[in-house]
Amino acid sequence: MEQQARRILVVNGKGGCGKTTIATNLAVAYASNGTPVALADHDPQASSTYWSEQRPADLPAVPVIRAHELSSMYQTQVFHNRIPPDTQRIIIDGQSNARYTDLGVMLKQADIILIPVLPSSIDIRTSGNFITKLLTHQSFRADPRPVGVIANRIQPNSPTHNKLMHFLGCLDIPTVATFRDSPMYSEAVELGQGVVEMKEARSARREAASWHQLLLWLEEQAPSTRVTVQSIRQRPAAAKLHRTQRSQQDAV
Repeated sequence: MEQQARRILVVNGKGGCGKTTIATNLAVAYASNGTPVALADHDPQASSTYWSEQRPADLPAVPVIRAHELSSMYQTQVFHNRIPPDTQRIIIDGQSNARYTDLGVMLKQADIILIPVLPSSIDIRTSGNFITKLLTHQSFRADPRPVGVIANRIQPNSPTHNKLMHFLGCLDIPTVATFRDSPMYSEAVELGQGVVEMKEARSARREAASWHQLLLWLEEQAPSTRVTVQSIRQRPAAAKLHRTQRSQQDAV
């Protein structure tokens, strides 16, 4: 039932971080495992909606809720955003550059939060500011829930990769997945597929193992108690802000 479905929010205030790529591939990873999943597109750019329009009918179904669209005058917003009744997981492609109120709405809808981060200096700095904004947001502090960071579009052992890993190591939230910078992901979007479905390519099989590890982490998170890293809640907001800013300076 909809009220029992766990909602996984993929979000970052920095555009171009691969948020839609993570959301669509995560939805496919669940669908390929036989888990009824839906994809909620909250981004005005409607990239997840575009992806769904390319998806072949013979692949596992990933229904898309076009949450970025306004309901018509003949529909309520609840009906417009209705979810198939058997859905167990809802992947939310969150809005970039969300205002404080909009971010609060997204946080209240989420059971687990994933934050993709790219390895450039600009992305590290901007993502650090967003993570601080999220962790100190009134909605999050009133009801903490698991948060995981994804190192996205990585070239292993490169200077930018090492810089990103240093930054993520300074955070009090776990890095739960690392995905490579590969043209497979762009190809999968254009085909309406996920990397786990592109079994012919050797590199796709290697990436599929990383997606499997991400699913394991997500399923390990307690569904009934929204508990994240204890230090997040115990530290005052000002202390958290200071530490995150300091780690950005070290990383950049």
